[in-house]
Amino acid sequence: MRRLVLAAGLTGWLGALLGLGLAAPASASVTDLVAPASGAHDWMLLAGTGILGLGAIATAVLLVPRRATTLTVEDRISAYSTASAVGAEGGPATGRAHAAAAGLLRRNPKLEDRITRRLKAAGSELQSTEWLLINAGSVVAALALGLLVGRGAVAPVLLFVVAGAVLPTALMRMRAGRRGKAFQAALPETLQLMASALSAGLSLAQAVDTIVREGPEPIASEFQRVLMENRIGISLEDAFDGVAQRFESRDFAWVVMAIRIQRQVGGNLSELLTTVAETMREREYLRRQVHALAAEGRYSAYVLVGLPVGFFLFQCFAQRDYIATMWTDPIGIVVLLGAAVWLMVGTFWMRRMVRVEV
Repeated sequence: MRRLVLAAGLTGWLGALLGLGLAAPASASVTDLVAPASGAHDWMLLAGTGILGLGAIATAVLLVPRRATTLTVEDRISAYSTASAVGAEGGPATGRAHAAAAGLLRRNPKLEDRITRRLKAAGSELQSTEWLLINAGSVVAALALGLLVGRGAVAPVLLFVVAGAVLPTALMRMRAGRRGKAFQAALPETLQLMASALSAGLSLAQAVDTIVREGPEPIASEFQRVLMENRIGISLEDAFDGVAQRFESRDFAWVVMAIRIQRQVGGNLSELLTTVAETMREREYLRRQVHALAAEGRYSAYVLVGLPVGFFLFQCFAQRDYIATMWTDPIGIVVLLGAAVWLMVGTFWMRRMVRVEV
């Protein structure tokens, strides 16, 4: 929770500096920045000062040492509960925030399951409640920046709020995607190593332990989770199936199915894994070849999507009076919303065109 307070403090300082910079003219000196603003920029200076105060408070919370207290036996035991641990770490305010997030997740178990699955797929150590609080903080920070940049206009505020709501999930998806690609690329060699361990006379659990000690990431950490689940009573097949679901890997799901069939009807598991590894290696080679052939269309899509967004942001800072018509005039607002909708449609269409399943 101290990391959340630190993020709030940094957001406050940056927001205050941005507000002061936007409130002052481009030719203002340092003395002009400190002096009170006038006219239409007065509320900007007040908003920047308020956020500056929030940043100072958050920084003070981090820097002021805590008073040493003597814990009783009951306090030491209750520290292992979720509510007490949160309250002791972050104070009453953060404790209430965690309690509210936990209550929301209890009322929506499907949401909690989806968030937990995404966090595990991304290899994150965050809890579901912490993830919800980070999303809420991102929306609040985006709202503050939208008010500072847009100077009260509705359209920039909405754009910043939407970006703040989407950004954490997008970053988490990107991290999970990179981790999934690394898992898929290392899977053939992992299966070959497992087959070699089985040929040497080791059991399947011992072969998995060999992968944990010698395998690459993220397979080593995921197989370590498999061993931990197996030690508490979950079968290896079910634990492997959980890995396939977290990474949404059809290849590894087929491996789990092959292991289940071998356990039921018998056979040489080492030869089976060797054959599956060779097939996956050929599919991975074909997948990389198709990925290289589609690179031109993929990067063209990146340019076509990023160019209007980048040009719009450039105009917001370079020629603000010229572009301000887009959110001050009703026709401009309609044009801006229509452009955003069609940009999303085009992004989805180009993504489907350059994405080839192998």
